[in-house]
Amino acid sequence: MYQVMVVDDELEVLDTLESYIDDANLGFHVVAKALGGEEALFFLDIIIPDVIITDIKMPVLDGLQMLRQMQSLGWNGYAVLISGYDEFEYAQQAIRLNVYDYLLKPIFPDAIVKVLKGIREDHQRKEVQMDLMRVALEANIHDDGFLGEENLLPDYIIKAKAYIEEQYDGPLTLVEVAEYVAVSPGHLSSQFGKYCNRTFVEYLTCVRLRKAKELLVQTSLQIQRIAELVGYNDVSYFNRVFRRETGQSPGSYRNTFREIARRRVARNPVTMMD
Repeated sequence: MYQVMVVDDELEVLDTLESYIDDANLGFHVVAKALGGEEALFFLDIIIPDVIITDIKMPVLDGLQMLRQMQSLGWNGYAVLISGYDEFEYAQQAIRLNVYDYLLKPIFPDAIVKVLKGIREDHQRKEVQMDLMRVALEANIHDDGFLGEENLLPDYIIKAKAYIEEQYDGPLTLVEVAEYVAVSPGHLSSQFGKYCNRTFVEYLTCVRLRKAKELLVQTSLQIQRIAELVGYNDVSYFNRVFRRETGQSPGSYRNTFREIARRRVARNPVTMMD
């Protein structure tokens, strides 16, 4: 069940929106009807709606100002703006506020149905993506080979690991990292083996492949582009390293997670078929 807050300075409009949402029967429930932006901010102290549908043109605090304040307070749900003014400046501001949709008055039931279906399907896609990321994280949780608690590591090892996490996409070398953490390359190399149970090169490879897996799951980028983004200019070499470390090609890895997503959607098809 998705919680919805509707905001307008006319009670009749609020009642109409509530009836449209209820009649849609898509799993959305109006939990607050706010007469204006100030009242909506008051409600936000009590409930955290998944969706806010708001008029733009309201006295005292308009819909755009209200959303800015809500987002500054940490609200990050779906926002739908309604306006009787087909003006480009509003659309521009809506884009900057990451508004999900922008509807022009008069609003009819089919417009509400369409936007609610879109929100529900987008939310499902994000949930599937999060599930896949959790699976990927669980599969790679020990990829860095680290033995023991992070707070037991020497400061320069912690600093070196952080530097690798930031610079993995470039031609990173042991000498560069050693210089950054102010120890000799030989000492850093031996201590990496001691504390991380891997050589520097093995650890760097592990970080790069973890990032590559995230991109394979989260995006539709071409494999050559992913290779470049994680520090491999030669896609053939990237493919060999990926297969050696995971037992499958990058394409097969991506297809595996897409199949998982397909099966999960198939087990709960209602959101895609309504």
